[in-house]
Formats: sequence, structure tokens, C-alpha cells
Amino acid sequence: MEFHRLVISTYVLFSLALLGGTHAHASLLDEDYWQAVWPNTPIPSGLRELLKPGPADEEINDLPMKIDDTQYPKTFFLPRDLYPGKTMNVEFSKIPLAQPYGVWAYSPKIKDIEKEGYTYNDVCVDAAPAKGEVKYCAKSLGTLIGFSISKLGKNIQVLSSSFTKKQEHYTVEGVQNLGDKAVMCHRLNFQKVVFYCHEIKETTAFMVALVAGDGTKTQAVAVCHADTSGMNHAVVLKILKYEPGTNPLCHFLGNKAVLWVPNLAVDNAYRTNVAV
Repeated sequence: MEFHRLVISTYVLFSLALLGGTHAHASLLDEDYWQAVWPNTPIPSGLRELLKPGPADEEINDLPMKIDDTQYPKTFFLPRDLYPGKTMNVEFSKIPLAQPYGVWAYSPKIKDIEKEGYTYNDVCVDAAPAKGEVKYCAKSLGTLIGFSISKLGKNIQVLSSSFTKKQEHYTVEGVQNLGDKAVMCHRLNFQKVVFYCHEIKETTAFMVALVAGDGTKTQAVAVCHADTSGMNHAVVLKILKYEPGTNPLCHFLGNKAVLWVPNLAVDNAYRTNVAV
């Protein structure tokens, strides 16, 4: 089972944050550097693409990448659905121009992505943060971690989902509440690597132990937004059939997204048999 948990030291965090805006970070933040700092620690698959991001001044060409089967979950649910024994059909977007649903739901501009894609400027430049949202588009690992530090402090860890390819039917085996402090970073659908990171008020994060339809045991990150008033009203009405701000909304993060949360003191906090 692939499950990524990383506790990052204060020294390394500040080093990465400082290097994020320099040319030096391109040569330092590669796989060899990661392994030197965190030996025997697997790199979350969602962050691998940031280890060698290319020239810092490279322009975003808005061209989409090839979306894989576990990248953009499009299933929404309620907090009461997160309990052991619950069966869930987790669908993933296959539309070539799709963007992460966690980003799309907070966008003031809704496009028909069957015909037109979002541009980098649409997502990262022109759109102001939604109500209750603080956002940042990161083009390097250093700046991504620096934003997370600024919101959560120095003692943090990163988590990611590991949905099974070609599987959409899952049974919840256990749920761990990770608390109400989190930064979500979504890999945007551009060929140039960019992560949309945001902190949203009244958001609770969970690690959910799952069993796929083929019997594979895995885990996924989920977040529940108690206050949906900052979301695009048309999106909330379409997805859950209720007025924004009246009910919570939950969704999973795909395999190319990461979640940053404060480090938990108890090493066994993520045992799969722990229920809410």
C-alpha cells in the first residue's frame, strides 16, 4: 500500500523556503537532494514533478497534460458518508480540459470544459480568492512548501491519496480526523508544472482507509468544507442541489494533489481501524 507521510525539519523547511526564489533551487531540489535529507522516505507522487520544474521564468502555455485515471475525483459527499462500511462510487474526470474540482468549485468563472479550458491567468492571476480562501500558485517545491509554512507553521507533514487505477468502487474501512488546519495543493492541468495551493476556512481534513472493488487496500485524503458560501453558487446547486452556505460539502483529493497538515505527535495516528 502506498501511503505518504513526511515530517519535515525546521532547518530544511526554512532552507527550501529561502531557495524557492533563487536559481540555486533547481539544482538542489532534485531526487538526490530529497533522499539525502529524508533517506528511505518515498516522495509523494504528486510532488515528483516539481523536483525538476525547469527554468523559473518559463511561460505557462495553457496546454493541458494527459490526465490519468486517478487524478481528478469528481465525487462529492457529506461528512455523514465517512464511516466504516460505507460503499462509495468514486468517479474521476476524463475530460481532457478538466481542472481539479477543488479549484473549479471556487472559481468565479464557470466554463464548459467540454469546449473550452481554463487558462493559467483564469486560475492564478485574474480570479481573486473566494470568500474564506487564501490561495497561491506554486511553480516550485520551495515556494509550495513556503506557502504551507506561512499558513501552518514549521512542524508539518504532507499526505497524498493512492487511489487504485481502473477502480471506482470503494468501501470505507476506517477514517481518521486530521483536524481543521490544512493546506490543499492541486496539480493544475497544464503541461508546465503548477500547483494551486489554498487554505479554506472551516475545512476539516480526513485520511480515509479504503478497500477497492478488486480487494486492494489503499488510502485517500478527503476534505470537508463546513462553510460553502464562498463556492460558486451555480456549482453547489448543480452538484448537491442545495443553496451554498446551508450544508457542508466533502470531496477527495486525487493522486497528484497533496495535503499539508500540522504534524501529529502520535505515530500511529493513521491506523486504518480508527473510526470517527
